[in-house]
Amino acid sequence: MEIFPNELTPSTNTETITQNQQTENMEVHKHPHHVTHKKKWTEYLLEFLMLFLAVFLGFFAENVREHKVEKEREKQFVTSLINDLRLDMNWLDTVNNSIKLKIQNIDSALELLTTTKNNEMPVKAYLQLQRAQVQIMFFPNNGTITQLKSSGGMRLISKRDVVDSIEGYDRLMRRLEVRRDRSNQLNDEFSVALNKAAIGKDLFSSLYDSVLFKKPVIKQTIGLNTQFANELINTSLSLRLRAISDTKANSQTKEDAGRLIQFIKKEYHLE
Repeated sequence: MEIFPNELTPSTNTETITQNQQTENMEVHKHPHHVTHKKKWTEYLLEFLMLFLAVFLGFFAENVREHKVEKEREKQFVTSLINDLRLDMNWLDTVNNSIKLKIQNIDSALELLTTTKNNEMPVKAYLQLQRAQVQIMFFPNNGTITQLKSSGGMRLISKRDVVDSIEGYDRLMRRLEVRRDRSNQLNDEFSVALNKAAIGKDLFSSLYDSVLFKKPVIKQTIGLNTQFANELINTSLSLRLRAISDTKANSQTKEDAGRLIQFIKKEYHLE
């Protein structure tokens, strides 16, 4: 049987095609030679400088941002402090007006006490002495200063002179607190002396009480315990002198607060 080329078996054709493809792949996939580029030292230096500059600029921008935030907080603190100082000044005026009424009541009562007869004092004098015990006390608006001290915010105040002035005012407030305690102590001593000097049954007969008894006033005078009358007068005088001293201290404190406000406004260019 004669075999012609075009009548080759399928397996023979497949082997031939496969060999040809392998030959072509070997020719196509020749690995090229890689050329390695060696960097110069100037290129390394440039990369380092660029990296350093990027880090430095980031740090600088963050520092600028923090500085701006601290400046804004500093301005907020000093503005809040000025508001507190203004409240202190207004409150000191209210306190001094209260003390003036206290002094007036003591003066009127002492005039009646020192001219009394038969160891009796008018009901009016007793009521004036009672009112003399009432006084508005001064408590500073120290919220801003307390916050500055407790949270480390005082470091935000960049001006040393302002810090010294704030600390000086804070010390003044502590001295006023000691003064207030002493004034309260004298007020308590005065109250005890008044209670010991006045005859209780006369108080019951001389004071009108519309809530409990709805009784009319029977007597216009209140008897005095002679052994305590001088003590009442002496404690009244002590309380009056203390009230005058407190008035002067409060007036001086108001002036100090006003000066501190003006100083802070000047240093921070505030209106």
